[in-house]
Amino acid sequence: MPAAFVEAMFDQYAPDFDAALVERLDYRAPQLLRAGLAGSYARVLDLGCGTGLMGAELRGISGDLEGWDISSEMLRLAGEKRLYDRLEKQDLSALPPAVAAWDLVTAADVFAYLGALEGVVAWVSRALRPGGGFAFTVEAHEGPEAWVLRDSRRYAHALPYLEGLLERAGFTARIAQAVLRTDGGAPVEGHVVQAVLGSRALRRQGDGEGAVLA
Repeated sequence: MPAAFVEAMFDQYAPDFDAALVERLDYRAPQLLRAGLAGSYARVLDLGCGTGLMGAELRGISGDLEGWDISSEMLRLAGEKRLYDRLEKQDLSALPPAVAAWDLVTAADVFAYLGALEGVVAWVSRALRPGGGFAFTVEAHEGPEAWVLRDSRRYAHALPYLEGLLERAGFTARIAQAVLRTDGGAPVEGHVVQAVLGSRALRRQGDGEGAVLA
C-alpha cells in the first residue's frame, strides 16, 4: 500500500490503537510470537512497532531493543511507555541498507500491509547475524495465490509461499496456525512464523534479485 496512506491511517488510529486491538479485537499476535522465543537476545529490532505492544513482550528478553514504525504518532505513544532503547521512523517498503547487526527481528501483524514479502525477507536475511531469529505473523490465505488483498485492505499470505520464500532466503522455519485477533466478531486465522538464519544464508540484493550465498 502507498506509504503515505499507511502513515496517515496509523497516525489517526494511534490514540485508540491499544484499546481497539486488545480490548475489542482480542489481539494476540505479540503473545503468540513471544511464546515461541526462548532465551535472551543482545540486539532486537521490532519492525512496525506501533505503540509498543510487541515491545512489552520483548523487553524482558532483550539487551538492546529498537523499534521502527512509519507513524510518528505511534512512535510518540511507544516512547511514552519507555520500553525501547531507541525508536526510529522508517518505511518498511524502503528500508535502509542492511548490515548484520541484529540477533532477533520481529514483525507482529505488520506484513498485512506489504503484500509481496520478497524485499523485506531479503532485507532481514542481511540484517541478522548468522543464527539470528526472525519472528512474525501474517493473516492466512488458503487459495492458490501467493497473497491476496482482502476487503479489509489487509493482505493475507499462503503457507507454501512463506515456506519457499524463507527457505530461499536461508532460513529454517517453524510455522504454526493460530487465531491472531477477531474482526466483526469472527476469528482471523494467521501464520505464526519462527525462523532462524543459517550460517550460509542466501543474501538477496535490492528488491530480492541477484541472490548470492554469503
